Parts: sequence; structure tokens; C-alpha cells
Amino acid sequence: MKHKLLALLMTVLALPLFAQQGRELKGVVLNEANREPVVGVVVVLQHQNLSARTDETGHFYFPSVQDGREVLSLNSAKIISKEIPIEIGQVRDLGELLVAVKEMNNIHSLMGVVNELELEDDGGVSQDINAMVILSNDMYLNNIAYQLSPLRFKIRGYDNQYEQKYINGVSFNDQLRGVFSFSSIGALNDVTRNGDENNYLTPSTFSFGSIGRSENINMRSGSYNRGGKITATYTNRNYYLRGMASYATGLRDDGWAFNFTLGGRYADEGVVDGTFYKNFSYAIGAEKQWNNGEHSLSFVTFGSPVERGQQGSSYQEVYDLVGDNLYNPNWGYQDGKKRNSRVVKSFDPTAIFSHVWKPNDKVNLTTGVGAHYSRYGGSALNWYNGPDPRPDYYRYLPSYFENEEVQAYYQDLWRNKTRGVTQIDWDELYMANKRASLAGDDAAVYMVEERRKDLFEISMNSTLNAQINRYLKFTGGVGVRRSTSLQFKTVDDLLGASHVLDIDKFAERDFPGDQNVIQNDLTKPNRKAYKGDTFGYDFRVNINSANIWLQNQYSLGKVDLYYGTKLTYTDFQRDGKMLNGRYPDSSKGKGKKHDFVDYALKGGLTYKFDGRHFLTANLGYFTEAPLADKAYISPRITDLAPENLKSSRIFSADMSYVFSMPSIHGRVSVFQTNFYDQMHKISYYHDSERTFVNHVLQGMNKVHRGVELGMNYRLNNNWNFDLAGTVAEYYYSNNPDGTINYENGKELGKRETVYLKDYYVGSTPQIAGTLGVNYFYDYWFLSMNINGFGRNYIDISPMRRVASNYQGIQPTDTEQYEAYKKLIDQERYGSGYTVDLSIGKIFYLPGRQSVNFNLSVNNLFNRKNIRTGGYEQGRLDVSNPDKFASKYYYLQGINCFLNASYRF
Repeated sequence: MKHKLLALLMTVLALPLFAQQGRELKGVVLNEANREPVVGVVVVLQHQNLSARTDETGHFYFPSVQDGREVLSLNSAKIISKEIPIEIGQVRDLGELLVAVKEMNNIHSLMGVVNELELEDDGGVSQDINAMVILSNDMYLNNIAYQLSPLRFKIRGYDNQYEQKYINGVSFNDQLRGVFSFSSIGALNDVTRNGDENNYLTPSTFSFGSIGRSENINMRSGSYNRGGKITATYTNRNYYLRGMASYATGLRDDGWAFNFTLGGRYADEGVVDGTFYKNFSYAIGAEKQWNNGEHSLSFVTFGSPVERGQQGSSYQEVYDLVGDNLYNPNWGYQDGKKRNSRVVKSFDPTAIFSHVWKPNDKVNLTTGVGAHYSRYGGSALNWYNGPDPRPDYYRYLPSYFENEEVQAYYQDLWRNKTRGVTQIDWDELYMANKRASLAGDDAAVYMVEERRKDLFEISMNSTLNAQINRYLKFTGGVGVRRSTSLQFKTVDDLLGASHVLDIDKFAERDFPGDQNVIQNDLTKPNRKAYKGDTFGYDFRVNINSANIWLQNQYSLGKVDLYYGTKLTYTDFQRDGKMLNGRYPDSSKGKGKKHDFVDYALKGGLTYKFDGRHFLTANLGYFTEAPLADKAYISPRITDLAPENLKSSRIFSADMSYVFSMPSIHGRVSVFQTNFYDQMHKISYYHDSERTFVNHVLQGMNKVHRGVELGMNYRLNNNWNFDLAGTVAEYYYSNNPDGTINYENGKELGKRETVYLKDYYVGSTPQIAGTLGVNYFYDYWFLSMNINGFGRNYIDISPMRRVASNYQGIQPTDTEQYEAYKKLIDQERYGSGYTVDLSIGKIFYLPGRQSVNFNLSVNNLFNRKNIRTGGYEQGRLDVSNPDKFASKYYYLQGINCFLNASYRF
């Protein structure tokens, strides 16, 4: 296979070049109000079926066009579409083309809002922020991704690892989990507004691409216009105040450009009780251009340290008792003040050097090196020989008790929100530690630990774009990455105790008298860990990768076609720092190195009926190495990985009809993506075995298919209407094998089939859409969106569907069969809708100054009963499936975003 791929690469590189040449044509698109460049405008020569796109300076370029009469069409979601008759003869430069920018029609484009959603799983805390950093001209993506993001909507149901993010041409999806950390650019909206993107498998100028979206944020100082901006924001979401200040020199006569941005977000308590938000952000950049722009060298550094209190999911019983679907079990009172047990502290300082070489208008070589250190820690309660301190622990709920009088008693306590019942009782935790100390044991019964998941990465990418002739454009690149994940936990707060014993409480219970098996580190038996000490687990994962890719694009009259290929090498290796007593032979030192060679192929064509109607088709086949974060069964204590660890496979295809007419433009698409040999890992407490387990699924197959529609209708220069929606289904298509590993060492590598076939992928709507009405007059902007959604399913637990649960089921036994149905049925959430409104105004002042005000109100009708996600618990009692109920997340009620900015 390697020889075949090498031969393919050499064959493509050696393709003959077309010789026919024509006349070049160029111009620049500017905002008619302030004469600033407009980025991302699609410029089409309708008769010749040629298209180009404006860059960060507003310029566009056609390398070869034919003489004669033409109609130049300017289209973008950000402007009022425009058509200009031209005569191509001796003219080579069309000069300045002025357009009316409707930047507030899509309120997120003006405000640069990053909509933040905090997601948690059964085994810890995490943050996953879904945001549109760079706007797309695609009407479907431009509308639905933003409008439905509060509902945890995923485009085509894809995981976030299939959204690739680049900055100045350097890849920044981390190698451990495969995702981009949006928190690294929080409150830096002013420096993330420029860039380029490609959707799905379409050709890209900066990467091979992905089945999802690929975006390249341009942070080079020379790409920002001279001037400054001050922004102030009020909202009632995770934070309530935001401020930003930025200034850029623009490209000076001496070829230098500089810029800086400062920002921050703050809330002493967010909309959810017990949460808070503290954030400061910075970005500093410099660029030098020489030889009339032939060379450019840029440097940028940025970071956004944040500390925030998290919201947790809970049971429907709890939400009903307290009368609040935003109930948060993570906090309680300590000395009369609210304290959150789940606090995230993160900081991603980043630096990027980038060089651009443009020997002429047809060739561009971009090379960048980036480095960043991600410090990510999430705190959590831990306890030893004490009752579970979580207020919504199932044994503390009224439903746990069979006696009706006892049930009524606890219901009253919950409904009255009795302190120490509905929230964490911090004072009692301190008292428990004090009582233990008075009894002669200074070790902590309760304490707060911080679970660290740090990551250091260095990346290099180099990309060549060459317009070979009128018909052929070549793009190719190489990338090299080195990552080290540092995973450990530390003592954060001993809650009045002197130390904590570094032993495993589950192993101590299950292996009484065995002083070796209980040790987290056999080299330091019965170690006393103090504040700031590392304990429990400590390991590294080293990850290396390299790739080479190329892509050819042909424009042949009515047909455009492209194809590309990519070759990737990946390896990773665990390096344990503790000799664990349960796994003394596989816990400390460097473990087995896992390496993979993967390839990707893609191709597509566009048939142009005329300058306004197109039919496109894309096809791709990929293999992907497993993510290191999912590849190990119990990485905290052992190097053990599933047998036959191998790459997954993806086949994806779509077809679209794209139309662009003076009054209406958009697309309708059909798509299908098949995932093969996927891996999935979930961690939970195993109730019958009374220990923490890790459950890894291998060979999991999924199908994602559906229809997408996105369009905009312009009635006149004042009114236009957006419509975007999808009807899809995402489901598991086979029954994979699962491997369970007990962290107390009781059982190793227990394999069992998991019956997932025909269950739906959960926690994203599979039917969703939005209808927008927009009004523009004299730089007043008004818009209203009605958002609808349905077919949203709960995330299912593999433990509820392992093969052993089905043994002995007798359909003739009604009671037994009903319990069985409760065990395996997948919950479907109800459908619903929300309404959003926005209004704003831009005042243009002399000297390119402007003042902007805007207000958006989301979920106008204050609908608080909309489930946005949830999951079945891993804990299970087969005889009583309701014992461990599912947990849910709900949509926030009415919320607003008030923004004011001044440009100078």
C-alpha cells in the first residue's frame, strides 16, 4: 500500500500543464460606508464561469480571463449582492468596487459572540465550546451553527475532532483528544475575525481538509486595518461583563505592522447558582514585509487564562423537587458563602512564527511554527471512609426510600431547599475531618483534588499554493507535530486535615490485608500527601505525527474538478511515573509504542449549468489512527491497551445543488458518512462490583446521513429572509466488542459484546432548522429567528446493553419483560422551538470612526423545559433499571447580549 501511495503522489506531481493563457484581472472590494476591505466576498465572472474570493485586504485576482463583455457578480452573506457589467479588454485592474455591508444582519458576525456550552461526562469535568470564529458564506452553516448552538447542535452529527482549526497556517487541534480549545482565544474576538475556511471535503488553500469544517484564523498583524476598537458587553449567561480593547498600526511604509488586544470576562456568579467566571486575555503581534511584499515574517503570542465554576447535570426528580431545571449540585455554603467543588483553571499560552513567500501573484508558500502549553485542571471532591458528600446522590433522594412517610419527609426538605440537603454541606465536611483528627487519625476523610490534563505541543506546517495556469491550481503541504500530555492529580484542599493517604480505597476494601495492591506508588508505600503534592496517578503520553498531502484543482469550462491525497504517520507511547500496586508490571516507565500509517483520498466535481446554477459532488475515504486519549483502557494506572488496536475508517459522500441569483441564493445537499472501527471509552462506578471501571468499545460502526437546505431571499435592499435546516439520522450500525477493566485490579480486560445496533447517536437534534427575518435601513439592523428542533436522543450507556444483561430474559414473564424494556429502550426528547430577536445600529463618524450598539435577546418566550442533552448512567441494577436514573441538561431561559463598541 505504501508503494502504491508513493506512486500516486509522483504521478499527480508529474501531470502535464496546460499552456493556454489569457488576460489577468484583479480588483478590490470595499465597504462603501468606511472604505474598509471586505473579506470573503465571492466574485464570479458569470459568462466564463470563473470565481475568486477576496482576501484579508479585500483584493481578488483572476490569473487568466478572456476578452469581451462580462457580468461581475459579488456575493457574500455579509453584503447586499451586487452585479456589475464590465468590458474586459485592455483593463487589467477594476480598481475599487464598493458594496453595502449588512454586518449586523447576522448578529454574531458583528458581535463576535462565542457561545459557550459547558458539557460534563460521568467521569469528570470538561469544556467544549462550539463557536463560529470565522464566518462562512454558506447560508446553511452561517445560520444554523450559530442559531442552534445553545441546543448542542452538531453539524451532520460529527464530533468536534472533525472541525479543524489552524492559526496562521499552523494546525491547533490537539493530538490527544483531536479538538481545538476555544478557551485559548476567549475574549479575543477582534483578532480572530479574519481568515479562510472550507466546508466538508471541498478544496482548501491551507489543509487537506476534513469531513467537517476546516478554518484558518489569520492573526498576522499586516492583515488588520489601522485603528483601534473598544468594546463593552453585558449579558446574563456564564459571565455578565465583557470588555475588549484593540489597536493595530496597519502596514506601515517601512513594512512593519503591530497590533495588540486585551480582553476579559467576569461574573462573581453566573446565571446558574454557584458558578462564576474570571478571565483575562491578551494578544500581541508583529509583522515585517519586504521586497514589495514578496516576503513576510510574522510573530503572534496570545493567551486567555480563565477560572470558572461549573454546572453539573442532575436527575429529573431533583429538578422537579427544587422547581429549577438549572439546579446545580456542585456547590454549597461554607461559612455563609457559596463554594463550587467543580472549578476549572485553564491557560493556553501560545506563540506562532509564520513566513509567507510570494515570488509572484500565482505562487504562495506559507510556513509556520507554533508552540503552546495548555494548563487544564478541574477540581472535584474525594472522600475516604465517609458518606458520599454529593447532595443528589441517589441514596439521599426521596425515591430511594420505600416508606411513604419517609419519602414525604425528604420531599419537604428538598422542596424547601434546606441547607445541607440540596447543596454540599462544606461545614460538615470540615467537621468530619476534625472528628477524625480528634479520634487520632489526621488523614483526610474529605478533600478536594485537582485533576490535571496538561499538554505541550510544537507544530510545523508548510503549504504551497500555485496557480499553474488558467486551468490548474496546485496545493500541497507537509506537517510535523510533537505533543506531550501530562496527566496527574494534586492535593488542592485538605479541608482542615493534615494530609491524605496515597492508597486506593476500593482496593483496600476488596483486598484486605494486602499492603502492596492498595498502593498508588509502591516506591513510596503509605505515603502522606500534603497540599500541592501529586498523588493517585501520574503519567505522560508522548505523541508524534507527520503528514504530506497534495491537491489539484482543474477548471475546464463547464466542469471544475479536484482530487487530493494525504499520507500520515502517527505514534504514541505512555510513560508512567508511579509504580501502581494493582499493575506493578505495566504501570511505571515507558510502555509499548503504538504506531500507525494512514491515508486519505478525496475528489469531487462541479458542473456549471450557467453562472448561477451549479451541481457539486464530493467523495472521500480516510483512515485515522485512534486518539491516544481513547486508546488506553486504564491509562491512570497501567499501559494496557485493547487487543488489535487499529485505525478507524471513514467513507463520506455528498451532492449539492448551489444557486446564486439576484434575489435568492443558497444550496440544498444530501450527504452520507459511514464510520467503521471507531473507538469509544466511558468511565463509571460499577455498582455490583463496587469499584471504578473503564469501558472501551472497539469496532464500533456508525452511519450519518441526511439532507441540508440553506438559502437567503432578498426582497429588496431593506428586507431579506434566511432559511436553513436539516433532516438527518445518526445511528449505530453494528454491535461492537467492549473491554472492561477494574481499577481495583480485581479483573483485567473483561470482553463482552455490546448491543448498539440501530440505536441513535445521542445529544444532538437530528431534525433542526431556523427561519430568519432581517431588516436593514440606514445602518439600522433588525432580525428575528424562529428555531425548531426534534429527534434528540439521550446518550446511551454501553453497560446497559452488554450481552450478559440479556441472558435469561423470558418474554412471557410480563414483569421481567417490562424491566427488560426499561433497560434497553432509548429515551427520545420532545421537540420544541425558540425565538430570538436582535436590533442594532452603526453610526459612522468622520475620520473612519464609528459607534455600534446592538442588543440580542435569545429564547424570548423564556422556555426553560427544553432538554439540550443527557446521558444514561454507567451504574446499573439489572433487576431495577430505574434505580440509577439518567441525568440531563436544560436550556437557559430568556437571555440577552448587549454590546457597544467604538472604532477609531
